[in-house]
Amino acid sequence: MRNILLVVVDTLRPDHLGCYGYDRPVSPRLDDLAARGSLLTSLWSASNFTAPAFTSLFTGLYPHQHGVFDFMSRASGGVVRQVLENNRARTGAVVSFRFFSNLLSEVWNDITAVTDTRSFNYSKDLPPAVTEESLAWLEKNGKDGPFCLFTHYDGPHMPYRLPAEFAHSFDTVDPAAVDSDFRHLVFPQDKEEIGQTEEASMFRLINQVNWGRRKLNQETLQWMKDKYDASIRYNDEAIGNLLDGLKNLGLAEDTIVVVLSDHGEEFFEHGHLAHAGIHLYEEVVRTVGIIHDPAGPGNGQRVDVPLSQVDVWPTLLSLSGATDPPGDWLGRGFNSLLESDSPPVGTARIEETADVPPAPVFCHGQFKLAMRLGRHKLIVPKPSPVLGRGRRLRLWLKMLLQGELRDEVFDLADDPGETRNLAGDADLRRSLRSILAGHMAAEGPSFNPATDLAEEQRKKIEQEMKDLGYM
Repeated sequence: MRNILLVVVDTLRPDHLGCYGYDRPVSPRLDDLAARGSLLTSLWSASNFTAPAFTSLFTGLYPHQHGVFDFMSRASGGVVRQVLENNRARTGAVVSFRFFSNLLSEVWNDITAVTDTRSFNYSKDLPPAVTEESLAWLEKNGKDGPFCLFTHYDGPHMPYRLPAEFAHSFDTVDPAAVDSDFRHLVFPQDKEEIGQTEEASMFRLINQVNWGRRKLNQETLQWMKDKYDASIRYNDEAIGNLLDGLKNLGLAEDTIVVVLSDHGEEFFEHGHLAHAGIHLYEEVVRTVGIIHDPAGPGNGQRVDVPLSQVDVWPTLLSLSGATDPPGDWLGRGFNSLLESDSPPVGTARIEETADVPPAPVFCHGQFKLAMRLGRHKLIVPKPSPVLGRGRRLRLWLKMLLQGELRDEVFDLADDPGETRNLAGDADLRRSLRSILAGHMAAEGPSFNPATDLAEEQRKKIEQEMKDLGYM
Protein backbone atom coordinates (compact mmCIF):
# COMPACT_ATOMS: atom_id res chain seq x y z
CA MET A 1 0.00 0.00 0.00
CA ARG A 2 1.18 3.53 -0.80
CA ASN A 3 0.92 6.58 1.46
CA ILE A 4 -2.00 9.03 1.50
CA LEU A 5 -1.92 12.69 2.55
CA LEU A 6 -5.45 14.09 2.78
CA VAL A 7 -5.70 17.88 3.13
CA VAL A 8 -9.11 19.46 3.75
CA VAL A 9 -9.51 23.25 3.69
CA ASP A 10 -12.56 24.62 5.45
CA THR A 11 -15.14 26.70 3.50
CA LEU A 12 -13.08 26.85 0.28
CA ARG A 13 -14.99 27.51 -2.95
CA PRO A 14 -13.38 25.98 -6.04
CA ASP A 15 -14.27 28.99 -8.18
CA HIS A 16 -11.92 31.11 -6.04
CA LEU A 17 -8.86 29.07 -7.11
CA GLY A 18 -6.79 29.73 -10.21
CA CYS A 19 -6.94 26.09 -11.30
CA TYR A 20 -10.74 26.45 -11.53
CA GLY A 21 -10.50 29.66 -13.55
CA TYR A 22 -10.25 32.41 -10.92
CA ASP A 23 -8.35 35.48 -12.09
CA ARG A 24 -6.76 36.53 -8.78
CA PRO A 25 -3.37 35.03 -7.79
CA VAL A 26 -4.68 33.52 -4.57
CA SER A 27 -3.60 29.87 -4.95
CA PRO A 28 -0.22 29.36 -6.69
CA ARG A 29 0.67 26.20 -4.76
CA LEU A 30 -2.70 24.49 -5.21
CA ASP A 31 -2.72 25.52 -8.87
CA ASP A 32 0.67 23.88 -9.33
CA LEU A 33 -0.53 20.67 -7.65
CA ALA A 34 -3.61 20.58 -9.89
CA ALA A 35 -1.44 21.10 -13.00
CA ARG A 36 0.45 17.93 -12.07
CA GLY A 37 -2.60 15.91 -11.06
CA SER A 38 -6.32 15.56 -11.61
CA LEU A 39 -8.92 18.27 -11.07
CA LEU A 40 -12.46 17.23 -10.11
CA THR A 41 -14.70 19.99 -11.42
CA SER A 42 -18.09 18.71 -10.21
CA LEU A 43 -17.35 17.26 -6.76
CA TRP A 44 -20.18 17.67 -4.24
CA SER A 45 -20.06 17.71 -0.48
CA ALA A 46 -22.64 15.54 1.24
CA SER A 47 -23.83 18.52 3.27
CA ASN A 48 -23.53 22.29 3.53
CA PHE A 49 -21.72 22.47 6.86
CA THR A 50 -18.78 20.96 8.64
CA ALA A 51 -19.92 18.23 11.03
CA PRO A 52 -22.13 16.18 8.65
CA ALA A 53 -19.77 16.83 5.71
CA PHE A 54 -16.72 15.39 7.50
CA THR A 55 -18.74 12.49 8.88
CA SER A 56 -19.86 11.61 5.36
CA LEU A 57 -16.32 11.90 4.04
CA PHE A 58 -14.90 9.50 6.63
CA THR A 59 -17.78 7.00 6.72
CA GLY A 60 -18.89 6.97 3.08
CA LEU A 61 -22.47 7.54 4.26
CA TYR A 62 -24.88 10.36 3.55
CA PRO A 63 -26.16 12.40 6.54
CA HIS A 64 -29.57 10.73 6.62
CA GLN A 65 -27.67 7.46 7.17
CA HIS A 66 -25.10 8.54 9.76
CA GLY A 67 -27.32 11.02 11.64
CA VAL A 68 -24.61 13.56 12.57
CA PHE A 69 -25.78 17.17 12.32
CA ASP A 70 -23.93 19.00 15.10
CA PHE A 71 -20.47 19.43 16.59
CA MET A 72 -21.30 17.57 19.81
CA SER A 73 -22.11 14.26 18.08
CA ARG A 74 -19.64 11.52 17.31
CA ALA A 75 -19.38 9.66 14.00
CA SER A 76 -19.44 5.87 14.07
CA GLY A 77 -18.67 3.17 11.54
CA GLY A 78 -14.88 3.08 11.20
CA VAL A 79 -14.63 1.28 7.84
CA VAL A 80 -11.70 3.39 6.61
CA ARG A 81 -9.71 3.05 9.80
CA GLN A 82 -10.24 -0.72 9.86
CA VAL A 83 -9.06 -1.16 6.28
CA LEU A 84 -5.96 0.95 6.95
CA GLU A 85 -5.19 -0.98 10.12
CA ASN A 86 -5.59 -4.27 8.23
CA ASN A 87 -3.02 -2.93 5.73
CA ARG A 88 -0.68 -1.94 8.60
CA ALA A 89 -0.86 1.73 7.71
CA ARG A 90 -0.26 4.26 10.48
CA THR A 91 -2.99 6.89 10.70
CA GLY A 92 -2.80 10.38 12.12
CA ALA A 93 -4.62 13.69 11.99
CA VAL A 94 -3.57 17.27 12.63
CA VAL A 95 -6.62 19.52 12.85
CA SER A 96 -7.39 23.15 13.54
CA PHE A 97 -10.18 22.68 16.08
CA ARG A 98 -10.64 20.35 19.03
CA PHE A 99 -14.20 19.36 18.13
CA PHE A 100 -12.68 16.96 15.57
CA SER A 101 -11.23 14.99 18.47
CA ASN A 102 -14.78 14.13 19.51
CA LEU A 103 -16.44 14.04 16.08
CA LEU A 104 -13.98 11.57 14.51
CA SER A 105 -12.67 9.72 17.57
CA GLU A 106 -14.39 6.44 16.61
CA VAL A 107 -13.48 6.55 12.91
CA TRP A 108 -9.87 7.78 13.05
CA ASN A 109 -6.75 7.36 15.18
CA ASP A 110 -4.26 9.80 16.68
CA ILE A 111 -6.01 13.18 16.30
CA THR A 112 -3.96 16.22 17.34
CA ALA A 113 -5.80 19.55 17.63
CA VAL A 114 -3.31 22.42 17.44
CA THR A 115 -5.71 24.64 19.39
CA ASP A 116 -5.04 22.59 22.52
CA THR A 117 -1.53 24.02 22.80
CA ARG A 118 -2.07 27.61 21.68
CA SER A 119 -3.03 30.84 23.41
CA PHE A 120 -6.28 32.77 23.10
CA ASN A 121 -4.86 34.58 20.08
CA TYR A 122 -3.96 31.27 18.42
CA SER A 123 -6.41 31.76 15.60
CA LYS A 124 -4.11 33.91 13.46
CA ASP A 125 -1.48 31.17 13.61
CA LEU A 126 -3.59 28.14 12.70
CA PRO A 127 -2.41 27.41 9.12
CA PRO A 128 1.35 27.40 9.88
CA ALA A 129 0.66 25.55 13.14
CA VAL A 130 -1.12 22.76 11.25
CA THR A 131 1.79 22.54 8.80
CA GLU A 132 4.40 22.47 11.58
CA GLU A 133 2.60 19.73 13.53
CA SER A 134 1.94 17.73 10.34
CA LEU A 135 5.61 17.77 9.35
CA ALA A 136 6.59 16.65 12.85
CA TRP A 137 4.16 13.73 12.52
CA LEU A 138 5.53 12.81 9.09
CA GLU A 139 9.12 12.92 10.31
CA LYS A 140 8.24 10.59 13.15
CA ASN A 141 5.87 8.21 11.32
CA GLY A 142 6.55 8.50 7.61
CA LYS A 143 9.53 6.22 7.08
CA ASP A 144 8.54 2.76 8.28
CA GLY A 145 5.74 1.42 6.09
CA PRO A 146 2.61 3.09 4.70
CA PHE A 147 0.94 6.00 6.44
CA CYS A 148 -2.23 8.04 6.06
CA LEU A 149 -2.24 11.58 7.44
CA PHE A 150 -5.35 13.78 7.50
CA THR A 151 -4.78 17.53 7.92
CA HIS A 152 -7.43 20.21 8.35
CA TYR A 153 -6.81 23.89 7.64
CA ASP A 154 -9.28 26.49 8.91
CA GLY A 155 -9.19 28.11 5.47
CA PRO A 156 -11.31 31.12 4.54
CA HIS A 157 -13.95 30.56 7.21
CA MET A 158 -15.36 33.70 8.78
CA PRO A 159 -14.23 35.46 10.90
CA TYR A 160 -11.11 36.17 8.87
CA ARG A 161 -8.11 36.08 11.21
CA LEU A 162 -4.97 37.06 9.34
CA PRO A 163 -1.42 38.11 10.18
CA ALA A 164 -0.30 41.53 8.95
CA GLU A 165 1.55 40.23 5.88
CA PHE A 166 -1.67 38.71 4.47
CA ALA A 167 -4.40 40.88 5.99
CA HIS A 168 -4.64 43.37 3.12
CA SER A 169 -3.35 41.29 0.18
CA PHE A 170 -6.38 41.90 -2.05
CA ASP A 171 -8.02 45.02 -0.61
CA THR A 172 -10.03 47.01 -3.17
CA VAL A 173 -12.43 48.88 -0.89
CA ASP A 174 -11.96 51.94 1.30
CA PRO A 175 -12.50 50.67 4.89
CA ALA A 176 -14.56 53.77 5.62
CA ALA A 177 -17.22 52.47 3.20
CA VAL A 178 -17.50 49.12 5.00
CA ASP A 179 -20.20 48.48 7.59
CA SER A 180 -18.40 49.00 10.92
CA ASP A 181 -20.06 45.98 12.59
CA PHE A 182 -18.83 43.72 9.80
CA ARG A 183 -15.33 45.20 10.11
CA HIS A 184 -15.25 44.41 13.81
CA LEU A 185 -16.90 40.98 13.82
CA VAL A 186 -15.82 39.50 10.48
CA PHE A 187 -12.22 40.75 10.56
CA PRO A 188 -11.06 40.70 14.22
CA GLN A 189 -7.38 41.60 14.27
CA ASP A 190 -6.85 42.06 18.02
CA LYS A 191 -7.06 39.19 20.48
CA GLU A 192 -9.76 40.88 22.55
CA GLU A 193 -11.94 40.97 19.42
CA ILE A 194 -11.70 37.26 18.62
CA GLY A 195 -13.95 35.96 21.38
CA GLN A 196 -17.48 37.04 20.43
CA THR A 197 -20.37 37.65 22.80
CA GLU A 198 -24.08 36.99 22.52
CA GLU A 199 -24.65 40.73 22.08
CA ALA A 200 -21.98 41.05 19.37
CA SER A 201 -22.09 37.80 17.43
CA MET A 202 -20.94 37.46 13.84
CA PHE A 203 -23.60 34.88 13.10
CA ARG A 204 -26.30 37.03 14.64
CA LEU A 205 -25.22 39.74 12.23
CA ILE A 206 -25.29 37.33 9.28
CA ASN A 207 -28.74 36.08 10.27
CA GLN A 208 -30.03 39.65 10.30
CA VAL A 209 -28.81 40.05 6.72
CA ASN A 210 -30.20 36.69 5.61
CA TRP A 211 -33.62 37.50 7.09
CA GLY A 212 -33.66 40.88 5.36
CA ARG A 213 -33.52 42.80 8.62
CA ARG A 214 -30.24 44.47 7.76
CA LYS A 215 -28.99 45.87 4.46
CA LEU A 216 -25.60 44.86 3.06
CA ASN A 217 -24.00 47.47 0.83
CA GLN A 218 -21.87 46.44 -2.16
CA GLU A 219 -18.70 47.85 -0.61
CA THR A 220 -19.06 45.58 2.42
CA LEU A 221 -19.78 42.56 0.24
CA GLN A 222 -16.69 43.19 -1.91
CA TRP A 223 -14.61 43.79 1.22
CA MET A 224 -15.68 40.37 2.51
CA LYS A 225 -14.66 38.74 -0.77
CA ASP A 226 -11.28 40.49 -0.55
CA LYS A 227 -10.69 39.10 2.95
CA TYR A 228 -11.90 35.68 1.84
CA ASP A 229 -9.29 35.68 -0.93
CA ALA A 230 -6.56 36.88 1.44
CA SER A 231 -7.40 33.93 3.72
CA ILE A 232 -7.11 31.53 0.79
CA ARG A 233 -3.66 32.94 -0.02
CA TYR A 234 -2.55 32.51 3.60
CA ASN A 235 -3.68 28.88 3.69
CA ASP A 236 -2.23 28.20 0.24
CA GLU A 237 1.23 29.16 1.46
CA ALA A 238 0.90 26.93 4.52
CA ILE A 239 -0.18 23.98 2.35
CA GLY A 240 2.72 24.68 -0.02
CA ASN A 241 5.12 24.48 2.91
CA LEU A 242 3.59 21.13 3.86
CA LEU A 243 4.14 19.82 0.33
CA ASP A 244 7.73 21.11 0.37
CA GLY A 245 8.31 19.31 3.66
CA LEU A 246 6.85 16.09 2.28
CA LYS A 247 9.36 16.29 -0.58
CA ASN A 248 12.29 17.16 1.69
CA LEU A 249 11.51 14.10 3.80
CA GLY A 250 11.76 11.93 0.69
CA LEU A 251 8.10 10.89 0.87
CA ALA A 252 6.53 12.71 -2.07
CA GLU A 253 7.20 10.05 -4.72
CA ASP A 254 5.24 7.41 -2.86
CA THR A 255 2.40 9.59 -1.48
CA ILE A 256 -0.98 10.30 -3.02
CA VAL A 257 -1.86 13.91 -2.15
CA VAL A 258 -5.52 14.91 -2.05
CA VAL A 259 -6.87 18.43 -1.42
CA LEU A 260 -10.58 18.89 -0.69
CA SER A 261 -12.86 21.42 0.95
CA ASP A 262 -15.76 20.49 3.22
CA HIS A 263 -18.20 22.96 1.62
CA GLY A 264 -18.27 26.39 0.01
CA GLU A 265 -19.64 29.80 0.95
CA GLU A 266 -22.44 32.11 -0.19
CA PHE A 267 -21.69 35.71 -1.11
CA PHE A 268 -25.23 36.84 -1.84
CA GLU A 269 -25.48 35.03 -5.19
CA HIS A 270 -28.93 33.93 -4.05
CA GLY A 271 -29.59 36.51 -1.36
CA HIS A 272 -27.77 34.91 1.57
CA LEU A 273 -24.35 34.96 3.23
CA ALA A 274 -22.13 32.17 4.61
CA HIS A 275 -23.22 28.49 4.77
CA ALA A 276 -25.08 25.90 6.91
CA GLY A 277 -28.40 27.62 6.27
CA ILE A 278 -31.33 26.95 3.97
CA HIS A 279 -29.59 27.02 0.60
CA LEU A 280 -27.96 24.18 -1.34
CA TYR A 281 -26.78 26.12 -4.39
CA GLU A 282 -23.50 25.35 -6.14
CA GLU A 283 -21.55 28.06 -4.30
CA VAL A 284 -22.12 26.04 -1.12
CA VAL A 285 -22.21 22.38 -2.18
CA ARG A 286 -19.55 22.23 -4.91
CA THR A 287 -16.13 21.61 -3.39
CA VAL A 288 -12.46 21.55 -4.27
CA GLY A 289 -11.13 18.22 -5.53
CA ILE A 290 -7.43 17.91 -6.44
CA ILE A 291 -5.75 14.51 -6.56
CA HIS A 292 -2.05 14.10 -7.31
CA ASP A 293 -0.94 10.51 -7.70
CA PRO A 294 2.80 10.22 -8.49
CA ALA A 295 2.06 6.96 -10.29
CA GLY A 296 -0.97 8.30 -12.16
CA PRO A 297 -1.35 10.14 -15.45
CA GLY A 298 -1.31 13.58 -13.84
CA ASN A 299 -0.96 16.06 -16.67
CA GLY A 300 -3.64 18.44 -15.42
CA GLN A 301 -6.56 16.21 -16.43
CA ARG A 302 -10.06 17.46 -15.64
CA VAL A 303 -12.81 15.12 -14.52
CA ASP A 304 -16.17 16.77 -15.26
CA VAL A 305 -18.38 13.87 -14.15
CA PRO A 306 -20.55 14.75 -11.11
CA LEU A 307 -19.02 13.00 -8.08
CA SER A 308 -19.67 12.85 -4.33
CA GLN A 309 -17.27 13.03 -1.42
CA VAL A 310 -18.85 9.86 0.01
CA ASP A 311 -16.84 8.03 -2.65
CA VAL A 312 -13.51 9.77 -1.98
CA TRP A 313 -12.22 7.20 0.50
CA PRO A 314 -13.21 4.16 -1.59
CA THR A 315 -11.29 5.84 -4.42
CA LEU A 316 -8.19 6.57 -2.34
CA LEU A 317 -8.06 3.09 -0.85
CA SER A 318 -8.19 1.61 -4.34
CA LEU A 319 -5.55 3.97 -5.73
CA SER A 320 -3.22 3.27 -2.82
CA GLY A 321 -3.38 -0.48 -3.32
CA ALA A 322 -5.03 -1.20 0.02
CA THR A 323 -6.41 -4.74 0.21
CA ASP A 324 -9.56 -6.23 1.71
CA PRO A 325 -12.07 -3.37 1.45
CA PRO A 326 -15.52 -4.23 2.89
CA GLY A 327 -17.84 -6.03 0.51
CA ASP A 328 -20.26 -3.13 0.10
CA TRP A 329 -17.34 -0.87 -0.93
CA LEU A 330 -16.24 -3.11 -3.80
CA GLY A 331 -16.78 -1.27 -7.04
CA ARG A 332 -17.36 2.07 -5.33
CA GLY A 333 -15.25 5.13 -6.07
CA PHE A 334 -14.07 6.88 -9.22
CA ASN A 335 -10.48 5.64 -9.43
CA SER A 336 -11.05 4.35 -12.95
CA LEU A 337 -11.54 7.95 -14.11
CA LEU A 338 -8.23 8.96 -12.55
CA GLU A 339 -6.32 6.00 -13.97
CA SER A 340 -7.35 6.68 -17.56
CA ASP A 341 -4.74 8.18 -19.85
CA SER A 342 -6.56 11.45 -20.42
CA PRO A 343 -5.06 14.23 -22.53
CA PRO A 344 -4.13 17.46 -20.73
CA VAL A 345 -6.42 20.40 -20.06
CA GLY A 346 -7.49 22.17 -23.21
CA THR A 347 -7.33 19.02 -25.33
CA ALA A 348 -10.07 16.79 -23.94
CA ARG A 349 -11.97 16.14 -20.77
CA ILE A 350 -13.37 13.10 -19.06
CA GLU A 351 -17.14 13.50 -19.31
CA GLU A 352 -20.26 11.39 -19.23
CA THR A 353 -21.04 9.60 -22.47
CA ALA A 354 -24.26 8.31 -23.93
CA ASP A 355 -23.38 4.69 -23.11
CA VAL A 356 -22.50 5.48 -19.47
CA PRO A 357 -25.66 6.78 -17.74
CA PRO A 358 -25.04 9.34 -15.00
CA ALA A 359 -25.19 8.27 -11.38
CA PRO A 360 -26.99 10.62 -8.97
CA VAL A 361 -25.11 12.46 -6.22
CA PHE A 362 -26.80 14.03 -3.21
CA CYS A 363 -26.38 16.82 -0.68
CA HIS A 364 -28.31 16.81 2.59
CA GLY A 365 -28.71 19.99 4.60
CA GLN A 366 -30.85 20.37 7.68
CA PHE A 367 -33.55 22.19 5.67
CA LYS A 368 -33.36 20.76 2.16
CA LEU A 369 -32.14 17.91 -0.04
CA ALA A 370 -30.38 18.31 -3.37
CA MET A 371 -29.67 15.78 -6.08
CA ARG A 372 -27.62 16.09 -9.24
CA LEU A 373 -28.25 13.72 -12.13
CA GLY A 374 -26.07 14.52 -15.11
CA ARG A 375 -26.69 18.11 -16.11
CA HIS A 376 -29.84 18.49 -14.00
CA LYS A 377 -30.14 19.43 -10.35
CA LEU A 378 -33.15 19.14 -8.06
CA ILE A 379 -33.54 20.92 -4.71
CA VAL A 380 -36.53 20.09 -2.49
CA PRO A 381 -37.59 21.44 0.92
CA LYS A 382 -37.31 18.49 3.30
CA PRO A 383 -35.75 18.69 6.76
CA SER A 384 -33.50 15.74 7.49
CA PRO A 385 -35.46 12.74 8.82
CA VAL A 386 -32.81 12.08 11.48
CA LEU A 387 -33.68 15.33 13.27
CA GLY A 388 -36.26 15.39 16.03
CA ARG A 389 -39.89 16.23 15.23
CA GLY A 390 -39.80 19.57 17.02
CA ARG A 391 -36.63 20.61 15.24
CA ARG A 392 -38.07 19.63 11.86
CA LEU A 393 -41.20 21.69 12.52
CA ARG A 394 -39.08 24.74 13.34
CA LEU A 395 -37.14 24.29 10.08
CA TRP A 396 -40.39 24.04 8.09
CA LEU A 397 -41.57 27.26 9.74
CA LYS A 398 -38.34 29.07 8.88
CA MET A 399 -38.62 28.03 5.24
CA LEU A 400 -42.27 29.17 5.16
CA LEU A 401 -41.37 32.59 6.58
CA GLN A 402 -38.54 33.01 4.07
CA GLY A 403 -40.56 31.87 1.08
CA GLU A 404 -38.40 28.77 0.56
CA LEU A 405 -41.11 26.08 0.33
CA ARG A 406 -40.65 25.30 -3.36
CA ASP A 407 -38.96 22.76 -5.58
CA GLU A 408 -36.14 24.02 -7.76
CA VAL A 409 -34.80 22.38 -10.92
CA PHE A 410 -31.75 23.68 -12.80
CA ASP A 411 -29.89 22.73 -15.95
CA LEU A 412 -26.31 23.31 -14.80
CA ALA A 413 -24.91 22.93 -18.31
CA ASP A 414 -26.92 25.87 -19.62
CA ASP A 415 -27.37 27.75 -16.34
CA PRO A 416 -24.41 27.20 -13.99
CA GLY A 417 -25.43 30.18 -11.88
CA GLU A 418 -28.82 28.59 -11.08
CA THR A 419 -30.85 31.60 -12.15
CA ARG A 420 -33.71 29.86 -14.04
CA ASN A 421 -35.93 27.49 -12.09
CA LEU A 422 -37.26 24.76 -14.41
CA ALA A 423 -39.62 23.23 -11.86
CA GLY A 424 -42.49 24.23 -14.13
CA ASP A 425 -41.48 21.34 -16.41
CA ALA A 426 -43.71 18.84 -14.63
CA ASP A 427 -42.33 15.75 -16.35
CA LEU A 428 -38.71 16.63 -15.57
CA ARG A 429 -39.47 17.52 -11.97
CA ARG A 430 -41.54 14.37 -11.45
CA SER A 431 -38.79 12.18 -12.89
CA LEU A 432 -36.09 13.72 -10.70
CA ARG A 433 -38.28 13.56 -7.61
CA SER A 434 -38.95 9.86 -8.24
CA ILE A 435 -35.22 9.10 -8.32
CA LEU A 436 -34.65 11.11 -5.14
CA ALA A 437 -37.49 9.35 -3.32
CA GLY A 438 -36.13 5.94 -4.36
CA HIS A 439 -32.71 6.82 -2.99
CA MET A 440 -34.11 7.96 0.36
CA ALA A 441 -36.33 4.90 0.71
CA ALA A 442 -33.62 2.41 -0.23
CA GLU A 443 -31.04 3.64 2.24
CA GLY A 444 -32.23 4.14 5.79
CA PRO A 445 -30.18 5.10 8.85
CA SER A 446 -27.20 2.83 9.46
CA PHE A 447 -25.68 4.24 12.67
CA ASN A 448 -26.74 6.33 15.62
CA PRO A 449 -24.33 9.15 16.45
CA ALA A 450 -22.91 9.09 19.96
CA THR A 451 -23.46 12.21 22.09
CA ASP A 452 -22.18 11.05 25.49
CA LEU A 453 -19.76 13.95 25.97
CA ALA A 454 -18.35 14.66 29.40
CA GLU A 455 -19.54 18.05 30.63
CA GLU A 456 -16.00 19.43 30.78
CA GLN A 457 -15.33 18.40 27.17
CA ARG A 458 -18.63 19.87 26.01
CA LYS A 459 -17.81 23.20 27.63
CA LYS A 460 -14.37 23.26 25.97
CA ILE A 461 -15.88 22.66 22.55
CA GLU A 462 -18.59 25.26 23.08
CA GLN A 463 -16.02 27.84 24.21
CA GLU A 464 -13.84 27.14 21.19
CA MET A 465 -16.84 27.58 18.89
CA LYS A 466 -17.54 30.96 20.51
CA ASP A 467 -13.90 32.04 20.34
CA LEU A 468 -13.77 31.21 16.64
CA GLY A 469 -17.09 32.83 15.81
CA TYR A 470 -18.97 29.58 15.13
CA MET A 471 -21.52 30.24 17.91
